[in-house]
Amino acid sequence: MTNGGWLGEITGILSLLLFVVANVYYPARLIANQYRPWPRDIAIFFKKYLDIHMWLNFIAFVMMTMHAHYTDGRNIFLYASLLVTVWLTFAGILMRSKKFSSDTKKQMRMIHTQQTVFYIWLVVLIVGHLVE
Repeated sequence: MTNGGWLGEITGILSLLLFVVANVYYPARLIANQYRPWPRDIAIFFKKYLDIHMWLNFIAFVMMTMHAHYTDGRNIFLYASLLVTVWLTFAGILMRSKKFSSDTKKQMRMIHTQQTVFYIWLVVLIVGHLVE
């Protein structure tokens, strides 16, 4: 395996691990929502975890882009997963911006958090790696 091949493998594994750690935020929050109102400590934890979620996803996106660049296996499904990742990253960054009204943020949040988008991303990523 060439140097670029190893770099592609390492960045692929790192992006996967970062995406998993970052996105545990959602199931954890769904479970915690069953026990509302939250104590102050839990509310602070989820506020901090939201920042961690955002940064880890951004770093994972960079790693995924490097992985796509350095690996040889490319197909329409992997390109589609990269485009969906671009959309989710972009929408997440826009949601955190203070330049938009609360209505605009609410609409972006709806688009960003739709489970359908996540499932589409997951399916095209898996199919893309299987047909490689």
